[in-house]
Amino acid sequence: MECNRETIYARAVECRRHFHRFPEISTEERDTQAYIARILDELQIPYRQYGTGIIATLGSGEPCVALRADMDALRVKEETGLPFASAVEGKMHACGHDMHLAMLLGAVMRLKATEGEWQGTVKAVFQPSEEKRPGGARLLLPHLLEPPVPRAIFGQHVFPGLPVGQVGIRSGAFFASSDNINFAVEGKGTHAAMPHLGSDPILAATALIQYYQTIVTKCRDPFDPAVLSITSIHGGTANNVIPDRVEVKGTVRTHNNALRHHIFDLINEKSPAICGLYGCRFVPDMPWNGLPPLVNDAGLAALVRESAHGIAEVVDSPRLALGEDFAIYLEKLPGAFWTLGVCPPEQPAMPPLHNPRMSPDERALPIGIDLLYAVCTRFLKQAAGR
Repeated sequence: MECNRETIYARAVECRRHFHRFPEISTEERDTQAYIARILDELQIPYRQYGTGIIATLGSGEPCVALRADMDALRVKEETGLPFASAVEGKMHACGHDMHLAMLLGAVMRLKATEGEWQGTVKAVFQPSEEKRPGGARLLLPHLLEPPVPRAIFGQHVFPGLPVGQVGIRSGAFFASSDNINFAVEGKGTHAAMPHLGSDPILAATALIQYYQTIVTKCRDPFDPAVLSITSIHGGTANNVIPDRVEVKGTVRTHNNALRHHIFDLINEKSPAICGLYGCRFVPDMPWNGLPPLVNDAGLAALVRESAHGIAEVVDSPRLALGEDFAIYLEKLPGAFWTLGVCPPEQPAMPPLHNPRMSPDERALPIGIDLLYAVCTRFLKQAAGR
């Protein structure tokens, strides 16, 4: 394939618009997978399919490095008005995964076209189900760790909070852990006019929710960030009936794995006793399949900064409370993850991620492609030198 950057950029736009027009939600990315496979076949790049995911391999031998993009869309009704807006009712690429796929494909095209200019193995990871737990990273990680094992992994996420031309990164903890709170409180239903004949799970649930807020305010170092938000309470059907059961959902975010575990230890330890005070029973449904904090390797974050020279302006990013299952790879492999500015520079702001009007500026596509390529080839050169 001729190394014509403009041709690659144009192809990336074409791919992005296809993915955007035909979004598929977590675990259902079969047409997306088939589209990627056709391009890899065209480029004569070998790959393997795992579920709805793909791992493609370029080059051979050591050193080995991995690049990753996620594939899935969201259950969001699009309101962008784009000419290539979603053709699938109630589904949309509102988190920018269509951009991620197009940029990784563009980087793969450029790597294939320049195979004689770099040495080693590149694994391109097209990952399904980032938005749904337990997450596609857990599906693909065992296969990614098959020989040759990557010495590093890199990825990026579009970010409406930065303008096109900027890239955000930080060493250490970057994105937060993301764990769900799911539980029920069971009591004894009765007529609301005769509460003494039952036990009120709504009252017990409110006591639990108040206690959970004190976990964040009183049971952690105030310089160690954490969020515990209750986002859903369901129970009861009538004004004059105390129900038997209340169901509650929420989320916990931190940048510290020890604090993450401590919060859930307190929830599991104290909740049954608090419910017991009201004659009710705590019924947890919290399987440990959330996400750990995303922690960037300091040396590899520095490599990203070096690689960005001449491509983008690198800014120091604050910690983000967003969750990202790239963190699963970073538990087993050193790596770095960065945010890519997609806000049109002429606009002061744009709709955020997961918003029905979220529309990344496609002028960011060449920047993302070039940065993935530069990071990958710089790492291979440095790793081979060592």
